[in-house]
Amino acid sequence: MYKRKAFTPLEIKISNRATTRFPTGFTLIELLVAISIIALLMAILMPSLRKAREAAMRVLCANRLRQWGMAIQMHIEDNEGQLMAISMAWGNHAYPHYIYNKPQRNSRGAKMWNIEDINPYIGAFSPNYENNGTATDMVTCPNCSGKFMQEWIRHINWPNHPFAEIAYSYFGRADLLDAAECGATAKKDLVGETLSATKLLMAEILNLDVSDSAYRYNHGITGWSWNEMRYMNPSYTAYSPNPEATGRGQLFGDMHVEWKRISDERNLPIMSNRFVDGWDGPGSGWVGAGDVDYY
Repeated sequence: MYKRKAFTPLEIKISNRATTRFPTGFTLIELLVAISIIALLMAILMPSLRKAREAAMRVLCANRLRQWGMAIQMHIEDNEGQLMAISMAWGNHAYPHYIYNKPQRNSRGAKMWNIEDINPYIGAFSPNYENNGTATDMVTCPNCSGKFMQEWIRHINWPNHPFAEIAYSYFGRADLLDAAECGATAKKDLVGETLSATKLLMAEILNLDVSDSAYRYNHGITGWSWNEMRYMNPSYTAYSPNPEATGRGQLFGDMHVEWKRISDERNLPIMSNRFVDGWDGPGSGWVGAGDVDYY
């Protein structure tokens, strides 16, 4: 019987060297193909990711609007069913933001929307707000910069004006507004003396400031905008030279929230050709004079 002889050390070394393969790395073409595939996937996925993020922000905003609604309901229950009225705080015209000093009444005797009355139910401002101008994250939409909004209130509203602007507009007791203070559809669209499931109580801000070409909204194609040109620190300003708002959440009297989309073809006028008073929005009215808040 044939007996194979054992390999010598030299033969084992030669055999291993002959069968071992060393990696040669990717070729330039392979790398370019891989990068192209990754770029293509990113291009496909990014719009979907952006839409998913925007949808998540809408949900967060809707929840915050409901918190405001619950605070208003509790205040009404504790005040004999009386609903606060939209404040007359900007040139004695309707202005859907807080007055921050002691509760006041409008010319028709209705108590106006104010920090002192509603803050115990929502905690949007420091209990010592009248002395320090400090606000909390509740004054802003989760899609906006909370720091920016708080700085704005602290450095612009508090020392210079008797009102505080927040990321949500309040439209209570629109029945008390006259023709110079609201559009033709406002009284049928906005809450009157009592809450109603078909009447709008609050909404995410959509403001066109005719005095210094500023837009203010919470949701847009490129994010939120609060682009006040005269703000004390321009580095905080969110400029939108040709803004495109996507829509805003709206809180009704029964505390349900609806998303109201702004179509591309009926979007905000550009700054260089604004025609603010002529912009009708998709079925929207307006409230205010000078600074125009749409709903």
